[in-house]
Amino acid sequence: MNFIKVKKIFIAVLFVPALLLIITFITNFFDKPRIVEISIPNMTDLEFNSQNNLSSETSNQKSQMPEFNYQLIGYRSGGNDSSVILKKGNKEYVVAKGDKLDGLFELLEVNNEEIVFRSQDKLYKIENLVGK
Repeated sequence: MNFIKVKKIFIAVLFVPALLLIITFITNFFDKPRIVEISIPNMTDLEFNSQNNLSSETSNQKSQMPEFNYQLIGYRSGGNDSSVILKKGNKEYVVAKGDKLDGLFELLEVNNEEIVFRSQDKLYKIENLVGK
């Protein structure tokens, strides 16, 4: 095969992608961004209607305090790395210190004598009888 023919084929093969890239560049160069108008409401025009039924809400919250009926089946005491294993019915839960159990009870403290949880303002203490 002749060297000149190979050279022309090679240039033709490279010319097609180069031409496509040049066309894409030109179309992108002249393409303008679309600016869309976003309407944000004025904060001074908003009205807030609140009712002061705080006393009835707090009494309802106190009457709806959840019961803490979990059984302690294991624990790991170690400062910030503390965690407990609890059982309720046939489900087991692993809760680390600072995490919430069922989104309600936050684990505050784990030691050899007791486990302390908090739900809102109420503290729940479980006597640690594991391994004793």
